Amino acid sequence: MSLDPDEARLVARAAAGDRSAFAALVQAHQGYLRKLMARVCRGDQGRADDLAQEAFIRAWRALPGFRGEARFRTWL
Repeated sequence: MSLDPDEARLVARAAAGDRSAFAALVQAHQGYLRKLMARVCRGDQGRADDLAQEAFIRAWRALPGFRGEARFRTWL
């Protein structure tokens, strides 16, 4: 599945350095990522939040390499 047009625009803007576009991506996906990390960390929400934050930091740095062949959430 590929990106929907609205998300594709956000990703393109964020990849170009638009922090507000990246903030919108974080807002849209942080709940999912935090829940996923909480399962991985067996309920340790503090550790899960740290891992989610690290994932978003790494995503910000790697975003210019995102090819859009899958949904942003899948790539994240």
